This record gives sequence, C-alpha cells and structure tokens, in this order.
Amino acid sequence: MEVSAPSPGDMFYYSAAHEVLICTSCHYAIQPDAITRHLKEIHHILRSARKPYVAYAGQWKLRSAEDVVPPRPDQFPVPWLPVEQGWICLASECSYMCVSTKRMQNHWPASHGRKGSPDHDWMATPLQTFFRGNMLRYFTNLCVDGGAKPKLLGKPHESSDTQDRTAAMNSLQLRHHLDPVDTRILKHYFDGTYQTFMLHDDAMAPIWLRVVPGLAHDHLFLFHGILACTALHMAYLNPEARQSYVVRAMTHQETAIPLFRYALDHPTSQNCNALVAFGYLLAVYAFAADTENSNNPLFMVGPPAPAWDKQTLVLPQWLHFLRSGCCMLCDVWDSVETGPVRELAYAWEVEDQVAGLVSDDKKPYLDYFLSLIPPDASWSAESTVIYKEAATMLAESFAYMSSQQILMKFTTWNILGLWPMRVEDSFIDLLAERHPAALILLAYYCVILKQLEGLWYFRGRSAKLLTSVVRALDERWHGRVQEAMDQVLK
Repeated sequence: MEVSAPSPGDMFYYSAAHEVLICTSCHYAIQPDAITRHLKEIHHILRSARKPYVAYAGQWKLRSAEDVVPPRPDQFPVPWLPVEQGWICLASECSYMCVSTKRMQNHWPASHGRKGSPDHDWMATPLQTFFRGNMLRYFTNLCVDGGAKPKLLGKPHESSDTQDRTAAMNSLQLRHHLDPVDTRILKHYFDGTYQTFMLHDDAMAPIWLRVVPGLAHDHLFLFHGILACTALHMAYLNPEARQSYVVRAMTHQETAIPLFRYALDHPTSQNCNALVAFGYLLAVYAFAADTENSNNPLFMVGPPAPAWDKQTLVLPQWLHFLRSGCCMLCDVWDSVETGPVRELAYAWEVEDQVAGLVSDDKKPYLDYFLSLIPPDASWSAESTVIYKEAATMLAESFAYMSSQQILMKFTTWNILGLWPMRVEDSFIDLLAERHPAALILLAYYCVILKQLEGLWYFRGRSAKLLTSVVRALDERWHGRVQEAMDQVLK
C-alpha cells in the first residue's frame, strides 16, 4: 500500500522566535535556498508534488544560517531539534562547544596553548544545533556572559530544586526526541505536576523530582507514565484544550502499559523501583481519566479486562498491582525496601501496622457494622463471615486514620490501599455481585477516601463513588448509610 506523504504542516515546523524552518523527520533546520533540494534529494518528493511544500515554506520569513541568532538559555530546548550530550569550554572569553571529548581535548592546545583538564577546563552540557554540515553551530542552556564562565540558567540564587528540575529535564531530553507538545508536557511536570501527586507538599516531592525522572531515563514505561499523568493534569487545568491533552495522555498510557506488563513479568533489581513508581502512577491515571460515563463506578471492581495472569480480571489495574505487587516483586523485594522509592512502597507495610492497632472496643463503627447483619438469615452464612471480616478491617482502618503518629506518612497509595488492599478476594466477589453487605462497607470507606479530596485527580471522586453505591443499593438499605452520606456529601 502506498504511504501518503505528510502534509506541509506536519513535515515542517516553523520557529518564529528564530525564523528557521525545521524538518520534523530530519530534525534540523533547512537553509532558505535549499527547500526544493531537500524535498527532492532527502524525501524523494516528485516535482509535481512539491508545490504545496514550497508554498508553505515561502510564507515564512527565513534567516540564512549565518544570520540565525542562537537561542537564549530560557528558549532551550528548541522543539524538534535533538538534544545531544556535549561539552563547553570554560576558558575565559571562549564558548567552544562540541559533542566529542576528543574534539575538546584537541581544542585546548590548539586554542589555549596547553593541554586541558576535564576537571576544570570544560564541563558537560546538553547541546542543540539548527543546521548540519559546514553550518553546524551548537548552542546550550548555559548562560555565557562575555568573558565570564558559563553558568547554569536561572536566577543568581535559585534553589537547588530549580537546578534539579533543569538537570532532570535536560537528562530526559537527551534520552528522548520529543515533539513540541510532549516537550511542553514534560516541562509542566517539572514546573509543578510532580508536586501534585502527594497529600503533603514535602513528603514525597524529592522522590518525584529527583528519583523518578532518573528511573524514567532508563525505563520507557515510566517515562510514558509520567507524560500520561501530566497530560491529564494539563487537561484538568486547561478545560478549553482538555480533549487534545486527554488524547495525548491515552497515547502515552497505551504505549506504557505493555512495556510495564512485560517488566512486571520479568522483575529485576534494575527495574523494580521503576515498577513501584509506575504502580503509583496507575492509580493517578485511573482517577484522573475517570469521567461521568465511567465503566468502573464502584471503584474496586471493574469490567473484564485483558489479564496479566491469563484470567479475567475483576480488579482495576491499579488495585490489582496494589494487592498483588508485593508477591509479584517478591524475588526483588530487598531491592525495593532498600531502594530510592522505598517510601512509595510504604503502602505494603500498612497491613502490619493496622491489624491489631487497637482493641475491638476502640474500633470506630465496628459495633454499628455488626448490628446491620440481618437477623432473618437473608444473608448466607458465608456472606456474613466475609462481611464480618471486612467490617473489622474497615473499623481498623478508621482507627488507623485517627492515629496521630502516622498522619504525616499518608500517601495517596496507602490511603487507597488501607482497606481495599487488605480485604479477601471473596469480599471483592461480593462487591462484584452488588451484595448489600459489600456496598454498605464501601459506602463508609468513602469517608476515608474523602481525605484525598485535595488532590486534583481525586476531586469529587468520593462523592461520586458514594452516589454510585447508593444507586446500586436497594432502597431499604439507604438509611443504613446515611451517616456516610452526611459526611461525604455535605
């Protein structure tokens, strides 16, 4: 089948700030007098088909290579140009840049009369260039002021977090060629999205700023997971552009999931920390992508989905990983517990801390939950046993939530896992059947979930879930969940 040529707008990207036309497939700028030759010799576009491309290029003001002004540091990186790891000379009044260590070594005796030292005569920096061949000239995101040595872009006394953001973004730019939209999405992650995953401003921020981007550098599924969640954050903040960001998020998530599943089937000490981080993002994505027409209205159970273990899943992916992740990663769990994302794995330790935290007479709601068991045996004996066990766990979860010493250790993940992670599969089955015993407890779990209302991806979710529960619950049980409704819907 013949492949159609891209449209002129897809083939070319015009940078108005620099007045250059960049070929999006070749990833370099084209000289104004070389447009036709480029179309013919590089893309093999016949003369009869070149006219719209030439017309498109002709509408823009284009500078020749000699006249193009290098971008300012704050304009770096330029979309569609590859970012390369390179070097910049630190000698006074010299800003020589190259991508080869050998070239830099040769530069020093030729230009400065002595052998240079990598310790203090040059430094690593990300580089880009508009043109190739004889017109190749590199530029970077370092600021060079006359005779002064290059310095990192930013304010004179910028925080270490700002420098970390710049360094991490540059590192990912070196690794992945991003189009303008994904470049904007990645920048948004470092500008603020990384801080929005947690309940407390400073609890996990260093992990999402420094550790996770480093893991994403080497694990593509995590990189796409970051972009997927950030795109949904941008959709949330920009309702007028919501649809385009949602589509972009779906594209990244669809790329990430197969890679994640493969890595999960082959856990190693090298990928286990990235798997834990992505598991957290699974929950963020699931709730951020949730809509009024959700096919997963009861939160803990969903429609049949392709399995990881060759069986139809009832659980949504995030909860399946939360409930089973410890077993899936058991062979490398030592690496998780001692690794850089061990704080994210705290959710898997909740069960040991919740169970037996307080005596039965100090477990909120336990007496009330047990009083709801019908005396007429309308619930089977098996369902009653399942209900009692799940009710005890939920009461323990309320006690845990009121324990002052663990308040600052809450994360989205361990609140989500506080009860759903601990209940037996038999309870999940009851919930899938819409059994009133399971629905009543889920309604009261919404009181705990309300703790997450401050997060953009969970806003309104506890009320929405409770509304779905009440809708599924027979009317004669509505009065039994009134207190939950009063607390969540007020």
